[in-house]
Amino acid sequence: AVEPCPKRPAVPSNMALAANPIPKAALCTNSKDKHQAEDADRCRVKRMSAELVLEICKERSMWAQPHLNTQLYLNYKGFETIEGLEAYINIRALYLGSNNIEKIDGLQGMKDLRSLQIEGNRIRCIENLTSNVELRQLNLEFNAIRRLSNLSHLTKLQHLNVAKNAIASLEDLDELKSLPCLENLDVSQNAIEDTEGVVEFWASLPAELKILRYHGNPGVRSIEHYRKRLVNALPSLRYLDERPVFPVERKASAAWAEGGLQALQQAKRDYLQEQYRQQNAVDPDRREFLTQQRKLAIARIEREERERAEKEEKEEKGYTAVQRGEPAAVDEYTRAWREKLEKYGAEHLREEAAAKSAPVNPAQQQQKLAADAALAEAQRKAQAEKIRLNAYEHNKLPSKAGGMTFAPPPRERQAERHSAAHESNVASFRQTGAATDFADRQFSVLDGMDDAEIHKEEAAAPQSKPEHEEEVVPDLWKKMEKENKEAESKVHEMHAKLKEVEHKVEKPAGTETTELGDLD
Repeated sequence: AVEPCPKRPAVPSNMALAANPIPKAALCTNSKDKHQAEDADRCRVKRMSAELVLEICKERSMWAQPHLNTQLYLNYKGFETIEGLEAYINIRALYLGSNNIEKIDGLQGMKDLRSLQIEGNRIRCIENLTSNVELRQLNLEFNAIRRLSNLSHLTKLQHLNVAKNAIASLEDLDELKSLPCLENLDVSQNAIEDTEGVVEFWASLPAELKILRYHGNPGVRSIEHYRKRLVNALPSLRYLDERPVFPVERKASAAWAEGGLQALQQAKRDYLQEQYRQQNAVDPDRREFLTQQRKLAIARIEREERERAEKEEKEEKGYTAVQRGEPAAVDEYTRAWREKLEKYGAEHLREEAAAKSAPVNPAQQQQKLAADAALAEAQRKAQAEKIRLNAYEHNKLPSKAGGMTFAPPPRERQAERHSAAHESNVASFRQTGAATDFADRQFSVLDGMDDAEIHKEEAAAPQSKPEHEEEVVPDLWKKMEKENKEAESKVHEMHAKLKEVEHKVEKPAGTETTELGDLD
């Protein structure tokens, strides 16, 4: 029983205080009086009025216009009655939990109410819900209800919570048989002591329960095989008491009902094996894909192996007989090596091997390249000088009929003629100008004639050998004779230097490049 709060003395209005102000001596002058006043204010009964509900709406960020609200939060306010809600006609979710309400009333105007949360109050009986036929959720947890009643008209009710009440037997739950849509039921932590007919009662409900919480009642501990029997009796059950009902438990419970404990264990093993096969099985499409990928991988490996073998075969063909390890070649190599050893000595062979294996010095490499370039340049100049001298010797031809003849130089090969044409040295006697145009034209005509034609014309011409042949030398050559002699002396000096360079770069005797020598 709830003790009544002490009666609070009447508080004067603001107008009365203004007319008759309270003297300062009458005010609370110590903390004890202040705490007593606060306790008295807390014990004062709060009445749910339209004005107070409006203030709560503003405080909790709800609409000030009642008809605009679809949710109304009036919990934790200490109300004892439900009133002043006539204007809230569009409410679909009403929260009245953790108050001091003793009776359900004042909800007749909420025709569209879907959820009523009224837990944690002093309600003893379910009543006055005849207008709320659209109700889907009803939470009456932690109240003082002894029997379920006045619920038969709530045909759409799906979730009912009457846990932690004062229900003492299964007969007090007969009202549940009139709820065809019930899916979630919580009757835990009550005072139900029945042990017989519990499973049959829950199986007789017309609704297909998916969640049932029946734990916490005194009679549960005395029901034999309580969970297995309930799982078999309620095929749509997905959650029982404090844990879900898994498929393996359902199959094991069905096997237990037929064959006992051994059948239960075997059903669990079979289920786990089936799950393992399903998790590790491969569908036909994926199996075909994996097979195709495996074949492609094998073909790629074989192709790479074949290409590698072909590459090794090609490399092996490029090896010498000694590198391939042929006995005859190895014996010949050994014999040649011994001859070298007897001829040059071990010290010379070590120096030669060290010179070949030593790292290349950049400075020495540059010197070698410069020497090779100088040698090539000297050879080129010597070849050009040789061509010029040959042309000079062939320019002298015998005179015809007491006259003077002047033959052009012999026709060289096309490459030599082009190289000589581009060379500019002391033997070049052609000069540009009107005085030499006639000679140039004559040489160009003679140069275009074939040697065979020239010999044919000479044979057809009458041979008249003069008694005294005189050598005719052009005046230009006479002027350039001194220069030619100086050029010849320079050429001889160049030839001497060339021979010295060739002697320096010449390899020692007996070190000819052979196959066996390269292997050394």
